[in-house]
Amino acid sequence: MSSDRNKSTNVRVIAMVFALRATALVSPELAAAGLVRLFLTPRRHRVPQRERGWLADAEEHRVHGAGRELRLWSWGAGPVVLLVHGWEGRGSQMGAFAAPLVAAGYRAVTYDAPGHGSSDGERSSIPEMADAVADVARRLGGVEAVVAHSAGAAATSVAMAAGLEVERLVYLAPPDDPVRFLHDAGSMLGLPETVAHHAQRRIERRFEMRFEAYRGAALACRVTAPLLVFHDPDDREVPFTEARALVTSWPAAHLVPTPGLGHRRLLRDPAVVERAVAFVAGGSTP
Repeated sequence: MSSDRNKSTNVRVIAMVFALRATALVSPELAAAGLVRLFLTPRRHRVPQRERGWLADAEEHRVHGAGRELRLWSWGAGPVVLLVHGWEGRGSQMGAFAAPLVAAGYRAVTYDAPGHGSSDGERSSIPEMADAVADVARRLGGVEAVVAHSAGAAATSVAMAAGLEVERLVYLAPPDDPVRFLHDAGSMLGLPETVAHHAQRRIERRFEMRFEAYRGAALACRVTAPLLVFHDPDDREVPFTEARALVTSWPAAHLVPTPGLGHRRLLRDPAVVERAVAFVAGGSTP
């Protein structure tokens, strides 16, 4: 069933791309509406066997967050460490952190964000992902730490700037400037830059907030929790310069380069997991 839904979504996306290119020649504003829809529609990917294994001994729940029903998994007992996946990701991607956190005395919790994985919805966004972080944390009675990947890190920063309290943070390949992804998406689809500008204005009106407000530098001044960042200098999806910019603006942050691990392999790298858990448990930055 999930596979059929994924195939159907991918076919619709391909059809939209061709339609957008034709529309952009006639009406950039109309093409921008299509780009916004495409940009806010995350693709769902197959769950590999290793992730199914991580979920096998987890408690599974359904909770409400950001106005939708979300799928949630939990391991162990103790202070909560929330594991937040990135754009077009899923909670199971964060499963490598579960056992080490449980061994360290924590309850590890992850979930599928709105419009992602097996949670409800077809569309999503950083604001909605941030609402989900805050709502899930509230339903858990608060969280002691957050380990977040990519756009999940951006969503966590937005949630914290809005009042979520967390003692420690670990970010994996975090972005600093989300507007870049919109313009990169337009360029990758072969659309004129003017279409991306119109799309940016549309998104800002929808969420009543300018993209600049989601930049790490803008949010960092309102967050005091210590932050440990892991990022591959050759990451092809989120440039290493984004992590540097975020760490430079954050009051208490440290950056650990992870060469050769790319954008996602660092999520299951034993050394990264070990150092992240040690930091969550109160260890100093490496």
